[in-house]
Amino acid sequence: MRIVKRFLLSITVMAAILANFNVCEAKQTIITIPSSDVLPGGEVILKQSNRFSTFGNGKYVSLTPQVTIGTGKDTEISIGAGTNIDSTETNVRLNLAAKKVFKINRAARLTVGGEINPSLTAGEKPESMVFSHGSYLIRKTRTTLTSGMYVSGDQRLPNHTGVMLGIDQTIIPNKFRFVADWMSRGDSGCALAAGFKIRPEATTSITTAVIIPNNQEDRVAFSISISKYIGSILPEKKDKEQL
Repeated sequence: MRIVKRFLLSITVMAAILANFNVCEAKQTIITIPSSDVLPGGEVILKQSNRFSTFGNGKYVSLTPQVTIGTGKDTEISIGAGTNIDSTETNVRLNLAAKKVFKINRAARLTVGGEINPSLTAGEKPESMVFSHGSYLIRKTRTTLTSGMYVSGDQRLPNHTGVMLGIDQTIIPNKFRFVADWMSRGDSGCALAAGFKIRPEATTSITTAVIIPNNQEDRVAFSISISKYIGSILPEKKDKEQL
């Protein structure tokens, strides 16, 4: 836990520095950017994310199982392993992520976090990102708006700054939502994503989306992810009177 706390502290400091200079992923996400949702301590979500493109020479399939664990005090960590298969190679990357959510009031939240994605097969330097964003819930329309900034690095320390935006619109409460998010810059992976979140039952969520890349080299892709809430993996604390 000391390592996790130090990691979150370093992310918070970096996000605060970025905010002062006004520069422009079973982790819980809107679609491609982290959301402001956070698990209570000890609770777990399992997630399977799949992305694929069938267009031109950029055909690929990406499969990423993840587990997200609430670590208490509005923090959570996520561990996953993504396998990307295209016409030339198969690459497996580990995904390690953490975030901290500050609940300003019932409608507003500030979220800071980061992730690192080392390759397990290519021997490349890891990809990385730190971010900070705010979200606000408009209660009358059940709309959550998210905006913030990120700094990313492709096989280097984070050195590219960008903007992230998101919207989560409830259509049928606890059943059906429209979601969309966008990351600026023309780097690979930065895109506009839009789709729907469907909850067939209380502990299961399915997200389908189309992903339109910002640059001309990447191809339009489709994604589908399934999340399953497992519950708490920690035993309930007994009151002192019961001991």
